Amino acid sequence: IVTDTVGFIHKLPHQLVNAFRATLEEVTRADVLIEVVDASDSHAEEHRKTVQSVLEELGAGKKPRLVAWNKADLVDRMATDDERPVPALGDMVSISAVTGYGLDTLRAQLSALLGELWDEVDVALPYTAGKLLTRVRERGTVELTYRGRDVRVHGRIVPSLAGELRSAAAEWEMASHDGRSAHEPVPATGNE
Repeated sequence: IVTDTVGFIHKLPHQLVNAFRATLEEVTRADVLIEVVDASDSHAEEHRKTVQSVLEELGAGKKPRLVAWNKADLVDRMATDDERPVPALGDMVSISAVTGYGLDTLRAQLSALLGELWDEVDVALPYTAGKLLTRVRERGTVELTYRGRDVRVHGRIVPSLAGELRSAAAEWEMASHDGRSAHEPVPATGNE
């Protein structure tokens, strides 16, 4: 899921902060955060501290995060040769949404970070686990192979869903060996 939360939220009236809370709470469900910082803003570090404070208040302060310093095209024009932005510095990436500078680097770092966070799975589920299979397709990079009695799921998915998937697969395997019908539903394991 990609969501764009409200911009800088420093010293907003209390009622506006409450109105934005639902939008901000989306970050608690994210696997990775991309914090986009206006690199041309002289108050960028102050804004970052405020963002960190809000994330901590929401319980998302320790979420994996990439920092994208946007407007590299503007900073580049203002900087001397020794101060020009570089495409990547650890978990920070210099980008320009206007020119596309650094976006390939940002995508590569995001892909690498997700690869570290996601679990490898190779399991079989019955066709009756359609809701779970839908969620797996939505929250991972998987290949589904439809076989005679079941669906083989191979790929990478978020850890929270990997546990649920493995539980359902273990139940399906036990049911298959116990002689239960292949059409008997796998018991729900949570969010179905």
